[in-house]
Amino acid sequence: MTLRHRFRHEVQAYGFLGPALLLLGLLMVYPLLQVLRMSLYEVNLRKEVWVGLGNYTALLRTALFWQVLWQTTLFTVGSVVMHLVIGMGLALLLHTKINVRIRNFLRGLLIIPWLFAPTVAGMIWVLMLAPFGVLNGLLTTLGLLDPNATINWLGSPQTSLLSVTAMNIWRAFPFFMVMLLAGLQAIPEDVYEAADIDGTTARQKFWYITLPALRGIILTVVLLDSIWTFRAFDPVYVMTGGGPINSSQVLATVIYFDAFQKLQFGYASAEAVIMFLILFAFSVVYVRRAVREIA
Repeated sequence: MTLRHRFRHEVQAYGFLGPALLLLGLLMVYPLLQVLRMSLYEVNLRKEVWVGLGNYTALLRTALFWQVLWQTTLFTVGSVVMHLVIGMGLALLLHTKINVRIRNFLRGLLIIPWLFAPTVAGMIWVLMLAPFGVLNGLLTTLGLLDPNATINWLGSPQTSLLSVTAMNIWRAFPFFMVMLLAGLQAIPEDVYEAADIDGTTARQKFWYITLPALRGIILTVVLLDSIWTFRAFDPVYVMTGGGPINSSQVLATVIYFDAFQKLQFGYASAEAVIMFLILFAFSVVYVRRAVREIA
């Protein structure tokens, strides 16, 4: 292909991409620039007043922001770690040589939580964790809870964030399970057969064969899940609304409340920019990983 033909093909390709890039710019880049601009103003429904970095200064001096950031980190790390542990365990179970019908049934059954929208899953767990819900009833039946006592899982500052995290773990572990199972099925059986001949144990095969082979998939799903979980809004808003007394508040919900209830649009924009920078750092790691694998 000559240089002229190559140039023509590239121009044609960019021509086809043009409408999509324009739409992407209108839907993503423009709102992002607007949020960045608003973060430098004190904004209400009537006027805008330039404050420069005042919103960021006030934000970083507020104890609630650091509390919410810490809770968001706990929510994210707890969810991602348990997603990986549960997903890996179930993927290994489904990869074993068991009855085909049982394995297919378990695959279909275990993927059900991933089919629920976060809002629907949150409402299900609200009913389950109510003072007279399924969980307290089960604990009472097992003799682990006094029949005359109930635990307000969502209404207690000590258990609200834990309850939301548990729901998020239940809803999203199938993503890890499916991805890791696909990775396990891609590992050649010859490698394990050679290891058996050498007399390696199951633990050694998992540590020296399975984990290295799944390293790329694990890193990818962990990065993606970290991004999705860190920006999660629906489960917290539906289950607790960030309460009680901000004990389950995360960055996404506090931005919503500051913007649309307190009408502090500039302050909320500064929170959104900080959240964007954190997610952008995760995204850079993910994109670099993807480019490295393609190369």
